[in-house]
Amino acid sequence: MAAPITHIVLTDKVFNKFFHNKDRKDFFIGTVFPDIRYITNIDRLRTHFSLRSVDLNHINKEKDSFLAGLRFHSLVDDVRERFIRSKNVYSLIPESKYKTQALKILEDKLYYDKVDNWNEIIDFFDKILPEELDFNIKEQDIKKWHGILQRYFSKKPDKDSMEVFARDLNFSEEIQEEITNLIEKIRTDKKIKQASEEFYNNFESFIES
Repeated sequence: MAAPITHIVLTDKVFNKFFHNKDRKDFFIGTVFPDIRYITNIDRLRTHFSLRSVDLNHINKEKDSFLAGLRFHSLVDDVRERFIRSKNVYSLIPESKYKTQALKILEDKLYYDKVDNWNEIIDFFDKILPEELDFNIKEQDIKKWHGILQRYFSKKPDKDSMEVFARDLNFSEEIQEEITNLIEKIRTDKKIKQASEEFYNNFESFIES
């Protein structure tokens, strides 16, 4: 699973090549919508799909751009997780219940500068799409999620913004501190950086296979 900045960066990398027939704003909102579950009680299975229904063919057949983005989220999560495990990246992180969360947020920091139009993307979240309301989530919770994303996207993640983001996702202070400490320990690891760069550089081939 990837964190929001990584989802946006990877979507931006391939959107024009694979999804040029979709509405850009709706697709981008869709691709980060599934993790609204962190601030609501919505079941993960309602917004995440099995691999059988999230290949490029299924995504492009989806006429609704938001729902296509929603499916793309699951494809990104799957190919990223398989790559991370194939490179044994988790073994490079000190043992902790929160090593996956720490890696995801570190990836956000590493990938942030690969997008140069963050203001455009932030503006996407000024309004709620009708499709978001179809999930029977309270409108105030969707607005809250949009606000969390807009704050998080507003600058390259640093210690303070990462802590705010973890708090926004309802992690306790203890968990926030654990994640922050893990990130500090691994942020300069050359093997993790190399794996992250390799994944980004070869992302198209991963989603096409």
